[in-house]
Amino acid sequence: MFAASRSLQLLLQLNAGCFLLSILPFDVAAAAAAAPPFSFSFDFSNSSTYNLQDLHFEGNATHDLHGKLIDLTCNSIDSIRNCTGRISYADPVPFYDDAKGIVASFATRFTFRVSWLPGQESRKGDGMAFFLTGYPSDMPPDSEGGGLGLMNSDNSIAVGNHRFVAVEFDTHNNSYEHPAPKSLDHIAINLNSVRNSFKMTHLPSFSIQGTMTASINFDGNTRRLVATLQFDDRPFTPPVEVSAQLPEPITALLPPEVAVGFSASTGQLVELHQILSWSFNSTLAQETERYLLGLIIAAIVGGFLVFIVVIWFILAWFMRKRGRDSIMAGTGQRRFRYRDLVNATDNFSEKRKLGKGAFGAVYQGTSLKGHGGQVAVKKIFKGSLGGPKNFLDEINTISKTKHKNLVSLEGWCCSSSGSWNLMCCCCQKEDDHNIFLVYELMPQGNLHDHLHKEDTVLPWPTRYKIVKGIGSALLYLHHECHPYILHRDIKPGNILLDNDYNAKLADFGLSRIADHNNATVVTNAVGTRGYMDPQCMKAGKVRFNRSTDLYSFGIVLLEIACQRNKSRDGVWDLYSNNDAERMVEVAADERLGGNFDRAQMHRVLVLGLWCSLRDGAQRPSMQDAMQLLEHDNTPLPHLASSATGSSI
Repeated sequence: MFAASRSLQLLLQLNAGCFLLSILPFDVAAAAAAAPPFSFSFDFSNSSTYNLQDLHFEGNATHDLHGKLIDLTCNSIDSIRNCTGRISYADPVPFYDDAKGIVASFATRFTFRVSWLPGQESRKGDGMAFFLTGYPSDMPPDSEGGGLGLMNSDNSIAVGNHRFVAVEFDTHNNSYEHPAPKSLDHIAINLNSVRNSFKMTHLPSFSIQGTMTASINFDGNTRRLVATLQFDDRPFTPPVEVSAQLPEPITALLPPEVAVGFSASTGQLVELHQILSWSFNSTLAQETERYLLGLIIAAIVGGFLVFIVVIWFILAWFMRKRGRDSIMAGTGQRRFRYRDLVNATDNFSEKRKLGKGAFGAVYQGTSLKGHGGQVAVKKIFKGSLGGPKNFLDEINTISKTKHKNLVSLEGWCCSSSGSWNLMCCCCQKEDDHNIFLVYELMPQGNLHDHLHKEDTVLPWPTRYKIVKGIGSALLYLHHECHPYILHRDIKPGNILLDNDYNAKLADFGLSRIADHNNATVVTNAVGTRGYMDPQCMKAGKVRFNRSTDLYSFGIVLLEIACQRNKSRDGVWDLYSNNDAERMVEVAADERLGGNFDRAQMHRVLVLGLWCSLRDGAQRPSMQDAMQLLEHDNTPLPHLASSATGSSI
């Protein structure tokens, strides 16, 4: 049999190699002409993601001495009057190709921070901007104050190499600006002028402060520029946007190659402008390809692909006989047949769909062969973030747990959608498989729908039972599993309810088991914005521990009690007044009509604030949290203002 498989391997290599060589000259030329798009990504807290040679500093812009961020203006808030600074990418960025008539589409995303002098909030200014200008960047003189480091404040329009397209994040309304800002803060699209904005969106005064993330996208075909600003420190504050279609011709605005970066300024009013991370990508590549080099690279890659394809099919031929379920040996979970899931869900019809999330859609299944009751069938989306890997993570994690407040996993299914019915281990590498998880059906759906979509109102005793159920599940995962398990995506949509409204935690696709020292999990930042620990909302590797789940738990508690009637910061302000009775009455969900236990409501609100403290070290453990919920005589903590109670 081995000799036969060896002959098959050689035959496949020969045939595939001949086919590749027959088409290589044509495909290589196309590949060489299609150079990879232009992009870069910097995390300024991680020096391994960039070199200082990648960046061009001008004026007062500096690299933080501790290597954590970029200061655009003077890095001491006590001495930043009349400061201007720029930072830009050190190499030219292609914007359009006159010969080919192509205009680049680009997208950039950056996280930045604006800070004020303590006690001088009303004397802040002037703001910062993301810009494209002529290469190399050359900051105009006397561009402090309202000039934002983009142009001389005495001029009305920039010319020559100083021309620019910019998105400004302005924190001061100058009298000469047009249209006249309605408040101190606004974002605007500017074309060669900071006096006359091309398009402006007004914000409430003092909005642009703290840590924020901006996304700016430009479509070279439609000429539409869209800028979105998210308030990372204020998850309940909706993002704001400014957008406009740039005028034709685009080639009149800027040269073919541009400098991209950031500028900021202060005048007599001061603030800090700091860049924490920055990514940029463009569809237009720099023209550096060589036909011969492309030919050699393509030949090497092609030969390697032929080898991989041959090995793939040989492995498939052998592994099919051994069965696809060997990878799940020892989990104790049942493997269902794909055709049985199709029959149980009416071929995954829309009428059977219960909902969908980031990783998959969930369908109600009935009369599933070998299972007496109803089930919920989760179909993993193809191409979802780490879909196959999350499939295995979710099975392996849940198979190690058993608790009344965790959704019970009944089994799984992995079915090939191609002609080769490959083994399930291939799911970790290929994305052409249908992947399913089969759970017990939770007839009352998820908590999010009951809080925000249902006509009926969950009474307070039911809500309090749900709070304790979630806490019980987390207590089990954090302190009764060894090593402990982090859920990392606690939110109302992942909390399911049975017929008696008992809460059960679901969706373990992002969960992770702690390391061998039972201490932490280090991985990329994941979770759902608004429920995710702010300390973990940054690019690159992030250190997760139990307190990250506690933050999400705290936000969920506040949502159960308030139904977003009050933001987390609003509840903190009420707490800071030391008036428990007023705090309860004002913060509680208005739909309850006052029908709730005041002491329990107060307990849940305080616990929600405690769990969502900015400093993870000051949050309670789940043991402390459950002690507070289970025993009414347990004294409530005193959350002093020095504990940085606000999440911002």
